[in-house]
Amino acid sequence: MAKKRFRPITIPKGVNVTLKDRQIKVQGPLGTLDLQISAKVNVTIEKDTILVTNRENSIQSAAHQGTTRSLIHNLITGVVKGYEKVLVIQGTGYRAQLGGNGLQLFVGFAKPKTITLPKEVQCELKVVKSADKGDLTYITLKGINKQLVGDVAATIKKTRVPDPYKHKGIRYADEVIRKKVGKRAVVQA
Repeated sequence: MAKKRFRPITIPKGVNVTLKDRQIKVQGPLGTLDLQISAKVNVTIEKDTILVTNRENSIQSAAHQGTTRSLIHNLITGVVKGYEKVLVIQGTGYRAQLGGNGLQLFVGFAKPKTITLPKEVQCELKVVKSADKGDLTYITLKGINKQLVGDVAATIKKTRVPDPYKHKGIRYADEVIRKKVGKRAVVQA
């Protein structure tokens, strides 16, 4: 059985990719990222494409092949376009502000929760006044490392998970939370 080749990754103009000692380094207009390659796959650079192939014929090698291809593609997308996550804080009195050492979240606790932001992630805040939902605070996180942006967004969301009964908490902007009916409303019906 022949070793499978995955879809090749095209290298866009303005992006420089170097491979040395199982370490791939991608430089682009927004910055530089690097990745340690698994020992179960081979990575070759030919002209303006990157090929990821299996080293051996096993299930683990096939899994590493797909993961490595996806991670390299994410590196290239990050240095060209960047990544962005948007979170929404919803609830009466819930808000956020950028402090000296990170993001302060006022989400119903006695003291504000402070999330330290890495220097690779930029944060923007925007408050939108809404008649039916109250004030909504939008937190926009931007960066070139997809995993780092996602981890920071998950940490912020974990501070106050959205409540399906009261519709309060921190959620992703594209996340839909179905409002549940309380016990008292069901008994009266």
